[in-house]
Amino acid sequence: MEITDLKGKNIQVTNLDLAILQADDYRHYRHANPDYAAQDEALQAYWQDVYEKLISLKS
Repeated sequence: MEITDLKGKNIQVTNLDLAILQADDYRHYRHANPDYAAQDEALQAYWQDVYEKLISLKS
């Protein structure tokens, strides 16, 4: 299986259930330092997109 991320890169998925768990975790990570808020928002959007694409593969 394969998904395409927001940057257009193809990502090979070999273990869908594990990939869903990892993407779900990553989309909730934030830095404690508020100076990284903009970076955190971009990363959250990236992992949210990956998570949604993985969930759609599962259905």
